[in-house]
Amino acid sequence: MRPGFFVQKGDHVIVSLASTGRDPEVFSHPEKLDITREKNPHLAFGKGIHYCLGAPLARLEGEIAIRVLLEEFPNISLVANLSDLEWRQSFIIRGLKELPIRLA
Repeated sequence: MRPGFFVQKGDHVIVSLASTGRDPEVFSHPEKLDITREKNPHLAFGKGIHYCLGAPLARLEGEIAIRVLLEEFPNISLVANLSDLEWRQSFIIRGLKELPIRLA
């Protein structure tokens, strides 16, 4: 726990997956999407007895989807400057408003 950060009884707490994997104290490049990241102690799928039963399936589906996309479109590229991409204003899920890509 960070020094000076305490939750008291009765405090309101908002848990947001938008920050998952983005803690600079845990990840060397938190702003980078790295699907090969080995150390990944986030809580997106819960923990302990509350661990999501569908987590292995979700991970496998993501792995297959990304692999097939890259196999089918090996020259996929971004058709915008990174600085021009707009993020959704949401406390729940972090995501882009749109991702302009070229599949050729």
